[in-house]
Parts: sequence; structure tokens; C-alpha cells
Amino acid sequence: LRYVTQIKSRPPTFILFVSRPEELPDSYSRFLVNDMRQQFDLASVPIRLYLRKGDNPYAKD
Repeated sequence: LRYVTQIKSRPPTFILFVSRPEELPDSYSRFLVNDMRQQFDLASVPIRLYLRKGDNPYAKD
């Protein structure tokens, strides 16, 4: 996980920039959603997560 940014507020929608999205476990996504609900008092609010592969500025093309 590199960073997270919120792209929408209703419903709360976030993009997670990761190096390998296919390898991010579903359990970790659930953990993030549950932690956001707890930290921001968003009980019963649907939270959407989208995974995006970030660009590596040091990778050779």
C-alpha cells in the first residue's frame, strides 16, 4: 500500500494505490474499511475501495 486518496464523499469512496493490486488480500481491504468506519464514526455507511496500480518512476520501460 503506497497511499490512499478520497475521490467521493457520498458514499465515501477511496482509491488505494498499491504496487501489486492482485496480491492485496481481501482480508486487508476489510480491515481498512472497518478501521475507517471506527476512526471516522461511519457506522452503517457503505465505504467503497478501488485498487489502482501506481506508476514506478524508477522502472525502466
